[in-house]
Amino acid sequence: MNTSERRFSIYIQLLDNQILNKSDLANKYDVTPRAIQRDISQINSAFADNALPYTIQYEKSNGGYHLHSDQHVINAQEILALIKILLASRALNEDDLRNTISGLLNLTPSSTRNEVSPLLQNEIFNYTPLQNQQPLLDKIWNLSKYIIQNRSVQIKYRRQHSEVVTRDVLPQALIFSEYYFYLVSYNPDYKASLLYRVDRIEDYHPNGRIELGYQERFEEGKFRQRIQFMYPGKLTHIRFQYWGIVEAALDRIPTAKVFARCNPNGDAIPDTSSDQPRKGGSVIIEADTFGERGIMMWLLSQGQNVKVLSPQSLADNIKKEVQSILKRYD
Repeated sequence: MNTSERRFSIYIQLLDNQILNKSDLANKYDVTPRAIQRDISQINSAFADNALPYTIQYEKSNGGYHLHSDQHVINAQEILALIKILLASRALNEDDLRNTISGLLNLTPSSTRNEVSPLLQNEIFNYTPLQNQQPLLDKIWNLSKYIIQNRSVQIKYRRQHSEVVTRDVLPQALIFSEYYFYLVSYNPDYKASLLYRVDRIEDYHPNGRIELGYQERFEEGKFRQRIQFMYPGKLTHIRFQYWGIVEAALDRIPTAKVFARCNPNGDAIPDTSSDQPRKGGSVIIEADTFGERGIMMWLLSQGQNVKVLSPQSLADNIKKEVQSILKRYD
């Protein structure tokens, strides 16, 4: 093994988060400790010359050299959390999922991979993707580039009842919610930003240019805070009384705030604390959401724990929906 090969081997071991002892390296490569010291100095010089955020440092407590980085290196806890979230999303087909998990694990040293992998084996083996198991990663990436380039595209889109339509749209953002990726796009025919489920986009290609003014720019952060179940609509201010777990309601609706608290008799008390009320008590919550259909689905899921106070149109639609549900059981 020549000098270059030896230094490359040392570098690979350092990347794997190993602690390297100079004497052990000298014996392994049949060279003097001085030669190993020169190797380490040369590797450090290469880091500095290329402005890389790495240095090889001697750790007295471990009796060897270790690769130190000024930037954060993803650790076992973070890798485990990311992969758990990915598995729970069910958004990727099996091939994309396994490749993504493999790529994430390969960002870590072998010791971390050996520690994390056994914690994931059962979930990966029993992974159940969504019904539409088409690959999505390339499509998501290509659509993202059109957003950055501000390029309009023509899409063939399969609607809810299998009808395929063609639309000329301007992609504005990609959002993940409730198992699916959505492309938020401005549609000039409707003069509005509409949602298209990415897995239902059967074909797409650049097509001309749709211009939007700065005041019409899309802000996905604010949109995500106000959208429920990916149902768009006009911005609506709602108020409801809630007997359920307050934290769950505030987490589900990012713009939600406690307006007041009510004792078991129903008397409102000016108090904006988000603490859980005592048994029988409730809170009055206010929030801003886009449209009524999406938020109505969540409110209905809370059963008797919720009562809509305003707007009246939302309260009326809740009543109609409940009456329709009851008819199913007649």
